[in-house]
Amino acid sequence: MKLLIHRGTGRRYLAKSLPFNTEFGLVRDVGPDGRAVSSKGEEFVVTEPSFVDLWLKMRRGPQWAHPKDLSVVVGLTGLGPGWKVVDAGTGSGFAANFFAYHVRPNGHVYSYDYREQHLRIGRENAEFFGLSDYVTFKHGSVYDGIDERDVDLVFLDLPEPWRAFAYAADALRPGGFLVLYLPTVDQVLRAKSELPDSFTPFDVYEVLLRRWKNTDILRPENTGLLHTAFILISRRV
Repeated sequence: MKLLIHRGTGRRYLAKSLPFNTEFGLVRDVGPDGRAVSSKGEEFVVTEPSFVDLWLKMRRGPQWAHPKDLSVVVGLTGLGPGWKVVDAGTGSGFAANFFAYHVRPNGHVYSYDYREQHLRIGRENAEFFGLSDYVTFKHGSVYDGIDERDVDLVFLDLPEPWRAFAYAADALRPGGFLVLYLPTVDQVLRAKSELPDSFTPFDVYEVLLRRWKNTDILRPENTGLLHTAFILISRRV
């Protein structure tokens, strides 16, 4: 897999092999400096794709947590190499793989879902990202229990996460993080009211992302990536 970046526009293309056709012409050969010129005389840089580049081409399935939100989870918890993470539900597997990318090389993610189809998509995406060694996909529901212990973070992207609060408390190490990903205010209020005293009160966040037009006159775009979900963060005490 190669990443082609058009020098003039910054547009990115994932190519399994060359030659590869784009609207800027056919890219055939790459020089020793990693640069290529298409059949239309357009310049490209050819390099290895990053995790973010691969995300653009991952297999989509059910609803998935957005990178802008997961990045905040990493930033506010300090998630990093060596962490043990429980993720539920798997969905398309993006959150599981996002966390796996950050807990390498000696951490691990355990992703639960009761739907085999979602687990299959998650496994396919783990292979696509090259992260299969760092994620275990488990058939089951955290509403019925969590097998792991001394976990650093439990991430619940579920309609009724409060049903798993007691199991999360058993799984987490003291000081470990409970993180919820909830789209509606009603769910946030219910989660706050159901949180047991084995956890600190939730901090609630919302991440809004808006690009600016990079033209002669710098100004924000009229639209942006606004509400996707609320992020609730608590700690086991």
